[in-house]
Amino acid sequence: MNLPPIHPALVHLPIAFVILSVVADFSARVSKSEARRAVWRTLGFWSLVAALAGGVLTIAAGYLDLNRTSLSPETSELVRLHMQAGWTLAIALAILTAWRWLIWHRGQMTINNSYLVAGSLVLALTLFQGWYGGEMVYSYGAGVAPAGQGTETVETARDRMIAVRDLLLPDSAIGASESPGGTNSASGRE
Repeated sequence: MNLPPIHPALVHLPIAFVILSVVADFSARVSKSEARRAVWRTLGFWSLVAALAGGVLTIAAGYLDLNRTSLSPETSELVRLHMQAGWTLAIALAILTAWRWLIWHRGQMTINNSYLVAGSLVLALTLFQGWYGGEMVYSYGAGVAPAGQGTETVETARDRMIAVRDLLLPDSAIGASESPGGTNSASGRE
């Protein structure tokens, strides 16, 4: 049986639930009505739980898809960075969910600023991870056959990915400026 990629179909759920959770918790913080605050707090908690559950499924689907694909060495390196960021996000999301559960369990009426800051940081990492995954697909065709029909040239899109990768992994072997046969120039790409 030949399944289509599953990871792209699931990845939007945890992203949406993280956004919903942070927005709900901010809304609970600024709402004047206790009844509304209670609804927002409940929504914030359960959407964060859903984000964690969806994240676990998304990670599993990512590994399943990865084991069924053949990637170039450069794309594989980008995927490894995506996986590292994904595991960092999963751990941060698990910690945030545990923290949010403590707030819920203690019956706190106010969600404190430190939690809201942490939630915003997890949201920022979530959005980065979603952008990065999308860029791998659109720039490198990770997991799909690139059609080359985007709004910019393949080289422009790939240069942006290489710049981000080099920023996050400065000693990267593939494509690093000091690596022989690196792929930072157009001549090194297929």
